[in-house]
Amino acid sequence: MAREIRETPILFGEDARRFLARMEERHPEPPELRARRLRNYEIFKKAYEEGMAEQRAREAANGGIDPWFKKV
Repeated sequence: MAREIRETPILFGEDARRFLARMEERHPEPPELRARRLRNYEIFKKAYEEGMAEQRAREAANGGIDPWFKKV
């Protein structure tokens, strides 16, 4: 059974000022990390698209039913 979700605490005083100051600080992403992240994204996107194309091909060949995945 799921536990109840607690309320988000509200910050006051020095904690609130420190939080707002931290949120306004900029932490730019280095170009190397950005390039790596985007390259990884493209790799996963391509793998997903190829997998979906294979699934659609199996469904088309089997009358709309993909034998590799059970429909729940």
